[in-house]
Amino acid sequence: MTIQEDALAIRKLLDAFASDAFVLERTRENVDGPAPSWNEERFWYVLMGCLLTTQQKSTTGSAVSRFLSAEPFPLSLTVCRTNPVDQFVVRTLTEFGGIRRTITIARQAKENLEWLEHGGWPKVERLFNVLKAPREREPRSSDKEVERDAARFIDDLAGFGPKQSRNLWQWLGLTRYEIPFDSRVAKRVNEILSFRIDKNKLSNSAYYESCLDRLQAACASAGVLPCIFDAAAFDDEDKLYPTRANCHGAAAGKAL
Repeated sequence: MTIQEDALAIRKLLDAFASDAFVLERTRENVDGPAPSWNEERFWYVLMGCLLTTQQKSTTGSAVSRFLSAEPFPLSLTVCRTNPVDQFVVRTLTEFGGIRRTITIARQAKENLEWLEHGGWPKVERLFNVLKAPREREPRSSDKEVERDAARFIDDLAGFGPKQSRNLWQWLGLTRYEIPFDSRVAKRVNEILSFRIDKNKLSNSAYYESCLDRLQAACASAGVLPCIFDAAAFDDEDKLYPTRANCHGAAAGKAL
């Protein structure tokens, strides 16, 4: 199969999901809608969302999905700042029920909050604004270089890696080219495209980026942004709709 055939397969996928709610939402959040504004509460919510959705089910109706949709968000930055964060996270998640890895998530939350509070906030705000500039105009292929640098920076935070570092920026509505390779997206790639993704190797940054390079090239040939391919590649029943998650940005005063 040639790159042209890969491009055709991508176009067929997008044609089939053109009116899909998640595809339309992704288009609005990451492509056509207004760029988001910086907000510490929102950033913390998405950071916690990435930790919570690692290695456990987060689809609609799951415990993680319900927890992330709770109003107010039980693990808000304001509350975590005024409590021993690791103990508070364990207690809150345990009382909610149905969420695994509570001790690990609590440890990672504590480590990341300490880093943010001791000089990390200006660094992530700067990266946010670096990504916001291209988000406020039409996409350019060169944007992927800035997006990749931002993902590599977040990769070093506790509990992150190649996938969740990209999930964070995409979830915030700032990226279009660097996408999180969920196992379900990898499965879709393996079904319809000429190359294969070994999901067991995706924790390796070099391997992850080599796979992403190939997908970005195929998407460019198809005239499709990778973030839109990502939205279409999920099976419908597996989607955690951003509209539910984004309510906390509005509550925190973030312009969505």
